[in-house]
Amino acid sequence: MRIPELLLPAGDMESLTTALIYGADAVYLGADGPNLRARAAGFAGDVLAQAVAAAHAAGVKVYVCVNATPRQQDLPLVRQGLDQAVEAGADGLIISDPGVARLAVRHAPALPIHVSTQANTRNAEGLAFWRDFGARRANLARECAAREVAALCAARDAELAGFELEVFAHGAQCMAFSGRCQLSVHMTGRAVNEPGRTACMGACAHPCRYEYRLRSVVEERKREGADAWEVLEQWTGDRQAPGGEAWTQYFAPQDLCLIWQARWLAKLGVDCLKIEGRTRSSAYLAVVGDAWRFALDSLAAGSFQPRAALAELRHAATRPLTSGLFGADPRRTIPGLDLASQRSLPLLRVLEASDTTASGPAWDVELKGTFDPARPEGLTLLLPGLARPVLSPQEYRLERTDGLPLTAGHPGVRAVLVCAHPALRPGIFAR
Repeated sequence: MRIPELLLPAGDMESLTTALIYGADAVYLGADGPNLRARAAGFAGDVLAQAVAAAHAAGVKVYVCVNATPRQQDLPLVRQGLDQAVEAGADGLIISDPGVARLAVRHAPALPIHVSTQANTRNAEGLAFWRDFGARRANLARECAAREVAALCAARDAELAGFELEVFAHGAQCMAFSGRCQLSVHMTGRAVNEPGRTACMGACAHPCRYEYRLRSVVEERKREGADAWEVLEQWTGDRQAPGGEAWTQYFAPQDLCLIWQARWLAKLGVDCLKIEGRTRSSAYLAVVGDAWRFALDSLAAGSFQPRAALAELRHAATRPLTSGLFGADPRRTIPGLDLASQRSLPLLRVLEASDTTASGPAWDVELKGTFDPARPEGLTLLLPGLARPVLSPQEYRLERTDGLPLTAGHPGVRAVLVCAHPALRPGIFAR
């Protein structure tokens, strides 16, 4: 059994720094080329070279996403992105479109090609095609069930020795074949000759997450009278809910979490586990990345502890977690997840050391949540390795930047944390 590479997302420089601190073996990010997270800040221009240098200094690889499905007029931007990745010294390219792959072979021949999950590869002949084309790795289609992943790993071992397989292991799922949904374009509109909010160009408006109200339902039936399909309504009658009236999300999939399957995937010989989230917050990434790093490290040590990792992932879950097609029922919440206990979201991120105060060492911080000075639970540091020391209210103090006590604070506010804990350093989160 080999431990899979942990591939974490980086939507901007803050997220990149977070990924490096909390356990990434590799990161994936967008640069100048078209990629599937157009709303992420990305790493345009010279920023990519800075990101690659920072990652390499930490022993972490960088894969550049050029994984959109570009139109003809987008090809100059593709070439620009490929040239940028080469100049920055990236470690690989993530590609889904055959045309982009063909350009990569010519413009960036030294960079390994990793086939994106958006290519929907789910059979051995598809893997062989990409291997023959020059790809080194394929991220299997998100639509693959557990038995399909096992069969593809066996086929790879028998016929495609050395070819790497990657599996999407945590994060948002797509209601359609990944990246192939046109519902966003249909519902948000577009100008003539413009791509609009298309999923395949990274600008999906996520209408599957919209809130809908039921007006009427037409139910088809099979000839023998059994239901051909049904609408499952998840709704609330709470008048305080979004919209103030009962609403439902008919199409919204739950988030995927394969933490229970990590050991099985490692035994199959999966080379990489990918975590979704280039448009998620750095606070989310800190929690999820640390939990998955801990799970894989415990697996390597021979004492796999998925339940401990799951207890931490609960804090970052904004939607129910499911094992998807890896479980008996893709709508069933994964076992061991405590839905009754309260989620505790990160409160702040350490920026840099500040001038030492009369009360001790001080740190400039940015609030990530709302601060209540009367909070009785103290402050929990999120240290790599799933270490969670709790500071009592007597062991820390939050001040305004002018030295006065912080009586209230909201996300984005800068403050000063007075605390002598030896593990504090730039990039560490606390909740």
